[in-house]
Amino acid sequence: MEIGRRVLVFTDKTRIDPISKESREVLTSIYYPSEPTGNKGKYATLFEPCTSLAVDMLSSMGVNKEYISNLETVIYNNANINMTVRNCPIIFITPAYGVVRDMYSFCVEHLVKQGFIVITIGATHESLFSIFPDGRFIQQSKEISEIDSLDIHYWNQLLELRVEDVRYVMNNLEEILNSDKDLMAIVDVNEIGIIGHSLGGAAAYEVLKRDKKVKASVLLDPSFHLIRADIEEKVSVPLLVVRQEKCSIEELENDFSPELLSLFLSGYNALYNSCDINSSFIKMQGAHHMTFSDIPIHYKEAGIKLRHSTITKYISAYFEEYLMKRENIFHELMKDNISDGVYEINSVGLVI
Repeated sequence: MEIGRRVLVFTDKTRIDPISKESREVLTSIYYPSEPTGNKGKYATLFEPCTSLAVDMLSSMGVNKEYISNLETVIYNNANINMTVRNCPIIFITPAYGVVRDMYSFCVEHLVKQGFIVITIGATHESLFSIFPDGRFIQQSKEISEIDSLDIHYWNQLLELRVEDVRYVMNNLEEILNSDKDLMAIVDVNEIGIIGHSLGGAAAYEVLKRDKKVKASVLLDPSFHLIRADIEEKVSVPLLVVRQEKCSIEELENDFSPELLSLFLSGYNALYNSCDINSSFIKMQGAHHMTFSDIPIHYKEAGIKLRHSTITKYISAYFEEYLMKRENIFHELMKDNISDGVYEINSVGLVI
């Protein structure tokens, strides 16, 4: 199956962007099953209409220019919608700090092939770059790029911006669907899920607390130190938390300052103890924080294809069980999880 992509820009006139000092602009990409194009797709087309600027920036960060320019994909901009599919649940993706919203193609491709519509939500001025259809190429602001890891007040401001971006797009979902009657015809607006990675994971969790539209969620190595979870605000939505290989205090103590590690571990523990009974907490052998994005593909990381395949298998099964009502598909998968290098973990990150 081939996949189509369309870009929509929302302007929230009720909020002022702290960097631009103008109305907040929210970039989205909508991914859907498409008719065959007969062409070989190029990954770099995800950066249109500023492909050369994006490729040059990635090249300056050590990505092989020829490789990224010729990397293939099954995603095609503005392709015709495949009208043979129906009742597709909608999944929103909110990315990690600095990661461009379209750099989750490994996950998007699998989910769309399994029958989902995926909408990725960018973070203007925070992402490495944001590309607008009118040709604007907005790089990450200097102020945001220099944020200190322990400046929790500033991180919470970024978190709140993300939360309101997601909620604005969700509340204007009808506008997205009305942009194309064919798109409206294939979706199921009553079945909505959300995926969040890192900072986006903390934002996704906060959305669950405020918006009852979401029926299931997957958090990919979220920023636990920014998650505000407690028994009194218990989220009743089924939640899958997927962590990198390093999870326990012993494994993480060399990667975090003592103060940040304490916040991180207590945030995870609070989340673990305040989740819905249908929630699952797992870690993946060999995964690091950016394994849950396309970044390792950019750098031709060894073994990434297999790790991505495993990640998407578990994410998709979770949403299929809770959004498509395919009974026990995720729980059956978990019966053989160890053979996939996937392990259930407890409230302190140790394998159960």
